[in-house]
Amino acid sequence: MIISQIYFERYWVSYKNSRLTSWGLGAVIIITYFIQEFCLFQLSLFNIGQVVFMQVVSVTMLFRDKVYKIWWALLALTPLFVNVVEYLMGILPLKDWWYWIVESIVFTTICLALTRWCKISKRISYFYAIASLGIVELVSLAITRSFSPVSIAAATLGLFVIAMFEDQRFYSEKKNEQKIKLLEKESERDDLTGLLNYRALSQEINRLANNNEIHNIVIGALDIDHFKKINDTYGHFVGNEVLNYFSTVFREQIHSAFPKHGYVYRFGGEEFTIVVSNHSLEEVYQLLQSIEKFFNNKSIVTKEGMKLTISFSCSLTDRLNDELLDTTLKRADKMLYSVKNNGRGWIVTDQHHQRPQKPSLERKINNNY
Repeated sequence: MIISQIYFERYWVSYKNSRLTSWGLGAVIIITYFIQEFCLFQLSLFNIGQVVFMQVVSVTMLFRDKVYKIWWALLALTPLFVNVVEYLMGILPLKDWWYWIVESIVFTTICLALTRWCKISKRISYFYAIASLGIVELVSLAITRSFSPVSIAAATLGLFVIAMFEDQRFYSEKKNEQKIKLLEKESERDDLTGLLNYRALSQEINRLANNNEIHNIVIGALDIDHFKKINDTYGHFVGNEVLNYFSTVFREQIHSAFPKHGYVYRFGGEEFTIVVSNHSLEEVYQLLQSIEKFFNNKSIVTKEGMKLTISFSCSLTDRLNDELLDTTLKRADKMLYSVKNNGRGWIVTDQHHQRPQKPSLERKINNNY
């Protein structure tokens, strides 16, 4: 059930933008939590005569991540829930109600202090929280004069064993998460150029579309002109050098001009895509004009010493509100083909439909090949 809580948490965060779904998942988390707490109550009460283990669940979930604020409320309610159930079962008298509230406040305060204590790791904080749970329970036993070998062992040795096992689980989970993130990162990179691939592009577009701080997304489709002729004339190794050179220049220029808002992706072959957020289409257009001038004025020098001058065709378009990624890309791709069919080596946008007549913008592949 704890594992199910972990997945409920992740789904809950993913659907924060949907109020109905968010409320529904929140209700599921709360209901599941108290069901598992009641099950633990039955096990601990009738098997070891100690209910302190119930609070381990709330502490475990609380120290997983500070983001899930719902666990603060559940942490505070857990001792009250336990004591109310014990009262309904005739185990505790109602006259001790004030102590139930004090117990909740004290333990919640301890956990709050530990999570705010930034100088210690989360693993150590968790261990301290479990230790404080045992201390609170021992104080409770002293006040109610309920000391017994079983209850003392449960509040000390039992919690210590749980803390050790949970610490190992936490450590293993973090290592697995790191491995998963590394694999995901590697799966989002193009092996040859190191650029992000289509999978990363799709995820980035969805992230940007759901970010309220993003007010504009410009998408560009690019194609190295006559790249097949380069491969056919000089071979694929030279072609790979051209791809790497082109990718490096674009990545540096885009990242420099639009830090944290501009990304370059490789679709495959000589096809690329750029995504720029929170900047106007005109700004991106101006940058691409400067990049095309750079390629006009500086040749690629291969490892064999050959000099090649390349050009690219490009289309830029604004992504419309609530528009699917594929729709935007298809529009950009259609615009790109209009460039290819009209001489290549120039940029078309939603505002610039005609091929520029400036000589510097009419780039052609060097006749060396």
